Amino acid sequence: IAGEFDLDIPKYLTAAASTVEQLKGPLKAKIIVPSPALTPEDVVGVLEGRGWEADIVTQSTVSGLIGVSPKGLMKCVDGRPSNHPGMNGPKTLGGVYAIATNRGVTDIRGLKQIVKEVKQNGHVPSVHGDDHAHPAPMGCGFFKLWSQGKLDGIAPPDFNSEEGQAAVLEAGGVYEELSGAHQEKVVYINFVPNTTIAPKAGNQAFVVDAWIAGKFNLDVPKYLIAAASTVEQLNGPLKAKLIVPNEQGVRTNKSGMCEKLRIKLQRMISSYEDVPKIGN
Repeated sequence: IAGEFDLDIPKYLTAAASTVEQLKGPLKAKIIVPSPALTPEDVVGVLEGRGWEADIVTQSTVSGLIGVSPKGLMKCVDGRPSNHPGMNGPKTLGGVYAIATNRGVTDIRGLKQIVKEVKQNGHVPSVHGDDHAHPAPMGCGFFKLWSQGKLDGIAPPDFNSEEGQAAVLEAGGVYEELSGAHQEKVVYINFVPNTTIAPKAGNQAFVVDAWIAGKFNLDVPKYLIAAASTVEQLNGPLKAKLIVPNEQGVRTNKSGMCEKLRIKLQRMISSYEDVPKIGN
């Protein structure tokens, strides 16, 4: 708060210490600092610990990277062809279900609020199904895993796929239908803000726009663990390319944070709620 009100920080903290001392308070302090940001290098370490092959690439080397449009769907990471033209929106786990699962929202009312929030943030909220699932909205593999309680540390929804579809449409969102079978060859984890990769029928890939987590204040480790678990349970490719801005490049992490995060994130697989926040 000292920074927000342009206070003299040493004077402020000295006054705080003096006040506690004169009130005969405890001379014991815990200094709380922000948790370290999760870097692409950390994510590589976590994925490799799960048996993945993972590399960091810069945005200029990825030919399919495009800017997002307000007319594009905030849609699932699924790489299959869609019946909707708006493929230049951010890719998230199950579309709006990504936010619901990350925040622990399991009811229809909360889902509708998320749809409205996504619209307010300049994206077209969506969920999807496919042309061969019964019922069709169960064609979203992420929702199927969520509804069956197969995402560790994430409570299943109180609604089924058709109820979720109806709620999203009622709140002003979109339902898209995907076609064909999964043939993804790689998983792109994109850290370049306001960019994405559009699905290509002949060259399928899972696309996880990781930058969206910051925009919606999501728990990043929980989000990426859910993404990795989803790909693994769908028998997808355990091969990831992490896309970073050109100016960032590949940085050397000398702090040992990669190994610390790998251990903590692996523990989250079995019981996310029992693991302390990164940095604690």
